[in-house]
Amino acid sequence: MKAIALASLLALIANTAAQAAPASSPPAKVRTIKVKVNPCTINNLPNFPLSTLKTSLSPKLYKSLSVSDLTAWIVVHVPPYGGEPKIIHSEAGGEFDKLALSMAKGWGAVGFNTTESRVHQPSLNVHLLIYKIADGIMAVNFSNNDEAFHAGRQYTDIWVGVLKDGKWTRVGGTKVQRESRIDPSTY
Repeated sequence: MKAIALASLLALIANTAAQAAPASSPPAKVRTIKVKVNPCTINNLPNFPLSTLKTSLSPKLYKSLSVSDLTAWIVVHVPPYGGEPKIIHSEAGGEFDKLALSMAKGWGAVGFNTTESRVHQPSLNVHLLIYKIADGIMAVNFSNNDEAFHAGRQYTDIWVGVLKDGKWTRVGGTKVQRESRIDPSTY
């Protein structure tokens, strides 16, 4: 008698649980998202002046750039006293080297304090970051001084532009480049 009552109770519990369970829906469609294993971002570039960029950009733009995949990074050394700039680091097979050189000519040391040294004027490293975006190509251009007596936080002007339909358009930053400096034919 006890076995029949126990079996009836178990059958009742199983029946109630089956009725309470939602009807099984078809399995969800599997979505594939392509994610690079080791994306090239400004966070993993060797000897890159992150602090200068972080100090000089708006937090929103900096955050966006820090997670975006970088297409090319070019560094141009601008010597003191108006010497000819030269490329010291280039990626993307030289595709953006002429653009980087033309942009570097618009940079120079401003507000240099001669109290530290009357015979030494600083040289600059002008960085050009290239990103491929949906609208075309975005370029971020800024300068940095890596010399020892300029170590620490630095603020610099930044030029942010987009190349769309063969024309560069400034979309952000505080640096104003003359039109002749960023000729689209140099790209």
